[in-house]
Amino acid sequence: MCYNVLCDKYATRQMYGYCPSWALDWEYRKKGILDEIRHYAADIISLQEVETDQFYNFFLPELKHDGYDGIFSPKSRAKTMAENDRKYVDGCAIFYRTAKFTLIKEHLVEFNQLAMANAEGSDNMLNRVMPKDNIGLAALLRTKEAAWDNGK
Repeated sequence: MCYNVLCDKYATRQMYGYCPSWALDWEYRKKGILDEIRHYAADIISLQEVETDQFYNFFLPELKHDGYDGIFSPKSRAKTMAENDRKYVDGCAIFYRTAKFTLIKEHLVEFNQLAMANAEGSDNMLNRVMPKDNIGLAALLRTKEAAWDNGK
C-alpha cells in the first residue's frame, strides 16, 4: 500500500480551497487515514509527507499495535534545523508486518545530493532538483516462513 498522508503544513485552505477547514485539520484526518490503512491490512505500507512528529508519536505506536514496525527519514533540510523545528519536517515512512518480514537494511536516496554529484556542470539539472528537497526511502526486507501462512 502506498499513500500520501498530506502533512499538516501542506493541508491549507490556499492549496485546497474547495475543502472545508475542519476536513483539513490533522486531528480529523489522522483517524480516517489510519482507518484506511487498517482496512487494507497490507503487509507493506509506504507513506509520503509524514511529519517527523507524526511518525514517532502517531503512526509508529498505532501500527505497532497492529503488528508492524517501521522506518522513517525526513527530507534533507532537517539536518540544518534546530531540534524543535525538525519535528515538523516531512519525509517518507515504510511499515512492514513483523510476522512476515525482517528488516535487513534501509537506504535513503537524497535527490539533491545525487544531482550535485552528477550534474556535470548542468545548471538546468541543479535548478530543477535542488529546491525540491525530495528523498526516497527503500527497505530491504527478508521474508519469514510465516509469510507463507494463510493467516495474518
